[in-house]
Amino acid sequence: MARVPLPTREEFPEEHRATYDRMQRERGNPTPHVFLALANMPNLMESLLSFTREMRHGSVMDQHHRELGIMMTARAANSAYEFDHHWNHAIRAGVTRDQLLTLDEYATSPLFSDRERAVCAYAVEATRHIEVSDATWSALIAAFPLREAMDLVMAVAWYNAVARINGPLKVENEDWFRKI
Repeated sequence: MARVPLPTREEFPEEHRATYDRMQRERGNPTPHVFLALANMPNLMESLLSFTREMRHGSVMDQHHRELGIMMTARAANSAYEFDHHWNHAIRAGVTRDQLLTLDEYATSPLFSDRERAVCAYAVEATRHIEVSDATWSALIAAFPLREAMDLVMAVAWYNAVARINGPLKVENEDWFRKI
């Protein structure tokens, strides 16, 4: 059970209810627990919703590689909630079930292309060590234009932040959530 309340609309401060309504429009109703947990900071929700929307819709990196990077970040950060929640997004973006089941072997598995390996290596190093080696950065820049690489940098950074929110707050999957 989450360590913080997951506020309903009625429990949300009245002066911020328009933001709560926006959260439900953009993130769904029922709303994922991570957003409800973050709603305990109502003053930040409007900005957070704008930021996360722009990260999703403003990304120029193809969804396949972006979702692979998010899944590798969730795996490296031991964030079961994010791993579960992005599973469906990753499958829809063309990451195979076999790839998701063998993420730990990305460096040697024939299931991963060189571009996919560059994404995974970056996500693992940035998550576990913060710094990334020159070799890892060079491989990423060789595989993607700078603007696309920057989308991955931001996605990995954001999902590391989310993992560090979900873990301490013990955010759990919703009863309605199902992997495809």
